[in-house]
Amino acid sequence: MKKHLTVLMLAGMLSMACGQTENDTPVTEDGSEHLEELTWFNDDFDAASAEAGISGKPLLIDMYADWCGPCVTLGEEYFTSEEMHPVLSNFVLLRLDVDTPEGGPYAMQYNVSAIPCIVIAKADGTEINRIVGTTPTIGQYVNALEEILQQI
Repeated sequence: MKKHLTVLMLAGMLSMACGQTENDTPVTEDGSEHLEELTWFNDDFDAASAEAGISGKPLLIDMYADWCGPCVTLGEEYFTSEEMHPVLSNFVLLRLDVDTPEGGPYAMQYNVSAIPCIVIAKADGTEINRIVGTTPTIGQYVNALEEILQQI
């Protein structure tokens, strides 16, 4: 009896260990899904551009300012939501503060006249599309980004 119980326990542990595929989302102790943290480049266009070239992903450039209410909403609520995570993982993410010496020249280069302004670009910086402002819901913003990805 002990032998059968040991075999069943080992078989169960083996199946649990081998059961997770690379497409499975890790689960935390409380049962919620654990999403891999997104990496943002801050005020470093060259590093983000290099990563986009290596990964083959387009750049998502968040042109923002700390004093801009909609920019804060986008950065703190939209970009950190679980609903947004899957679509953001398709981009190399870059935040450029338009009020800094690092971000200001890019705001001029991309003719940013209102913020928040999200520029989707190739690794070399060539603009593909942009989203100016926010949307009433995170889901609508996700849809806008998905539509842009379909064009690429």
